[in-house]
Amino acid sequence: MKRILCALVALLLTLPAWAKLNAHEEARINAMLDALSQQKELVFVRNGDEHTCDEAVSHLKLKLGNTRNRIDTAEQFIDKVASSSSITGKPYIVKIPGKSDENAQPYLHALIAQTDKTLPSNP
Repeated sequence: MKRILCALVALLLTLPAWAKLNAHEEARINAMLDALSQQKELVFVRNGDEHTCDEAVSHLKLKLGNTRNRIDTAEQFIDKVASSSSITGKPYIVKIPGKSDENAQPYLHALIAQTDKTLPSNP
């Protein structure tokens, strides 16, 4: 029993080494989330509930922390994690005053395209 417990602890300690998201892709995601946090008029709708951009960024950072070992790219983060509810499957909606409501997925893809221009290219 003690051997099994030691093996499990050793396995848990090595889990971060298995993470697939590299530093460049994580920097891309963080730049996008930083840009999202600047959109103070934006309302992020999750499962019918409205949230501020700060609440949205906090939620997406939590989701990133829970999924970074299962994704390889920022685009996968947007498509598989950041644009819909993992519980209900409902797409997230972005509301910006003066503009039509849109699904979060194309909005986040456009946002990352903008923030990618500010980052050094991947070595």
